[in-house]
Amino acid sequence: MYFRRPRGSGLAAAVVPLLLAGCSPSAAPAPEAPAAEPQAVAAPPPAPIPAPPPPLGRAELLDAVALAADAAAAGRPYPEPNAALAGRSFRLKLPFGCFGEPAADAQLRYEWNPQTRSLKLSAAPVSWTDVPQVRQLVGDASTEVLEGFWVRRPWLRTGDCPAPPPPPPDPAGPPPAAAPETLGLVSIFGAEDSRVQQRTRRPYEITRKLKDGEAPSSNGYRLVLEGRIGGSETEPPVVCRPDGPDRPPTCFVRIGLDRVAFETPAGEQLAEWAS
Repeated sequence: MYFRRPRGSGLAAAVVPLLLAGCSPSAAPAPEAPAAEPQAVAAPPPAPIPAPPPPLGRAELLDAVALAADAAAAGRPYPEPNAALAGRSFRLKLPFGCFGEPAADAQLRYEWNPQTRSLKLSAAPVSWTDVPQVRQLVGDASTEVLEGFWVRRPWLRTGDCPAPPPPPPDPAGPPPAAAPETLGLVSIFGAEDSRVQQRTRRPYEITRKLKDGEAPSSNGYRLVLEGRIGGSETEPPVVCRPDGPDRPPTCFVRIGLDRVAFETPAGEQLAEWAS
């Protein structure tokens, strides 16, 4: 006696393991990996801001004047390097009182009163408003005031006093004539400009009382001028007028003043005016 296996039971027994295998965790499809977040790209560092050029000193200013004077005397076009000076800052020292008290009518002078021990320093800008040659050179129809300072001894590239002069060959003879002024720093004011900065009638002055035993500087003092070179595409910063084939041209530098000061030869500030 035997039992017959139901039909299809073998097939079912084979399919069940397959179905179970299909449901097992090992056979499940792998989950998709999360998308990588985009990496932030660092912005390039900003380009460094170029530092402004240093202020022009006496030597650089004299070089520019020499170029302009040479071109004017030779009848050549205006030197291109000078056009780039417009807007440049400058710092210039004008020595005075190098060999004793300057004349009373000098633009830069000091006065010493030994009785009261008072020392007075004064800088009086020169007025060129009514000088036709200067007005024609640097002014125009809108110009109301022209004032500034002569740069004494423009052949010296230093802002210090020169060496003491040698004894005159004939002490009884007249003193040698002073060299003509050939280089001026001119501030130009129109009718619409403020009169606060105009100093023709208001010299820069200071009076100090020195201590007992203290004497005025034996090497003079310094007038310090700081500001910017003027000019534009139609107005050259440095202009020169030939005065004849055997004389140096007279030149003027257009300027705007920001600061004026008195100081000692050692650099000690005595007074300042800032605009």
